[in-house]
Amino acid sequence: MFLPRFTTLWLAAALLTGCSPKSQDTSKQAVAPDSDGLALVSADSAAPVADSLAVDLLAFKEQGLLTPVSTVRVADDPVFHKAKTFRAVDLRVLLRKHLPLNTLDTANTQVVFECEDGYSPSMPLRDLLARQSYLAVADADAPAGQDWINAVKEGREMKVAPFYVVYTDVPADDYRYKWPYNLVRLRLVPATDETKVLLPKDGLMVKGYDLFRTHCLTCHALNGVGGQMGPELNYPMNVTEYWQPEHLRAFVKNPSAYRNNCKMPHLSYLTDAQIDEILKYVGYMKDFKTLAKR
Repeated sequence: MFLPRFTTLWLAAALLTGCSPKSQDTSKQAVAPDSDGLALVSADSAAPVADSLAVDLLAFKEQGLLTPVSTVRVADDPVFHKAKTFRAVDLRVLLRKHLPLNTLDTANTQVVFECEDGYSPSMPLRDLLARQSYLAVADADAPAGQDWINAVKEGREMKVAPFYVVYTDVPADDYRYKWPYNLVRLRLVPATDETKVLLPKDGLMVKGYDLFRTHCLTCHALNGVGGQMGPELNYPMNVTEYWQPEHLRAFVKNPSAYRNNCKMPHLSYLTDAQIDEILKYVGYMKDFKTLAKR
């Protein structure tokens, strides 16, 4: 299942006084129009466009490109934890219309979802295209005159606007599929951009690596790859180098015992053995520090 961002792993969040994401630096971005005149952003003007394609969803909205809009119903929404109805655009149609998907190896291309709050999950493009995926542009259940209802987690409101990726044929408990809300941007990048700085050389660490990618990378970066809601966990210092192991493990299991009003929930869906595998992988990576180009 996909679990909402507040259930991903914030290993070192207790050390921060705030989790505000860094502002996006667009000074080095080059803009190239596609055949429809749409502004597609290449992450590096010196690199081939196929290496990284980005779509600014707010710009799409301003240009009137988020069409056609239909009403879709999600039987079990994992963010709102109930059946929901949205006004949405077919995401597969949108991507095929505006991005050169026929030139990409979809099995080895990642979709990176960039949200306002720094949450940045990713998944294989092939998986996204294989399901009935939609870009929700409004909550059809919202009161008249209101586009969205915020989700509530442990008494805190979570902003869902401006966009939210939903599925009508994906079970709420399928971890492979991401349901990012507060979404503003999409990027397509080669899968090797992640694996070359995250994949362990030691086969015994692969299990922890897989768990980390599924449950932690959406909020945390490691070697510069991943989300920005929580802190970077390896560069320049690995979290295991400044946390005592017993406290780090205890914090992951029960963060509220360490920090009042902590945003990280109890990770009841992970077993003790899974948490230990994740921590072993993170600790292992202290000997493989680098900083990927974002």
